Amino acid sequence: GMQMVWEPSEDMGVVECTRMFQYFKKHGHSTICMPASWRPSRGPGFELDEIRALAGSDRMTIPPNLLSMLDESSEPLERMLEPIEGAKQCEEEEWGGGRMGEKEFRFRLNQDGCTTEKMSQGIRAFVSDTEKLEEAIRSKF
Repeated sequence: GMQMVWEPSEDMGVVECTRMFQYFKKHGHSTICMPASWRPSRGPGFELDEIRALAGSDRMTIPPNLLSMLDESSEPLERMLEPIEGAKQCEEEEWGGGRMGEKEFRFRLNQDGCTTEKMSQGIRAFVSDTEKLEEAIRSKF
C-alpha cells in the first residue's frame, strides 16, 4: 500500500514547499511562499511536524488549534528555512530564463502531480474556511 507516515523532512508537502522557497530565493522572485494545509507527517500526536519542518517560510496560515499547540509546547521552534541558505541550496536553473509564458507555466505545473493536487486542496480549503468565517461574522451581527 501507499506509505502514510513520513519523517517531516521527507513529507511531499514539506519537500515541495522547501523546493519552492529555495527556488524563489535563488532567483530573486518576490513570490511569497505560504504553506497552509497541515497534516501530521508521522501520524496522530505529531500535528506540528510540517509547521516545524517549514519554520522560516515567508508566511504560514496556521489554524487556531495548531497555534494553541505551538503556544503550549515547550519544544523550541527552530528556523528551518532561511533565505540566503535556501538560495544556496537550490540547484534549479530559472525556468524559461525568467521569461516563462502562462502556457509553459501551466504545463510545468501540471507535470508535478503533488504540487497540482496540494495547491487545489489548499485553495478549496481556503475558500471553505473563508465562507465559514464570513458566516460566523454574519451570525454575530
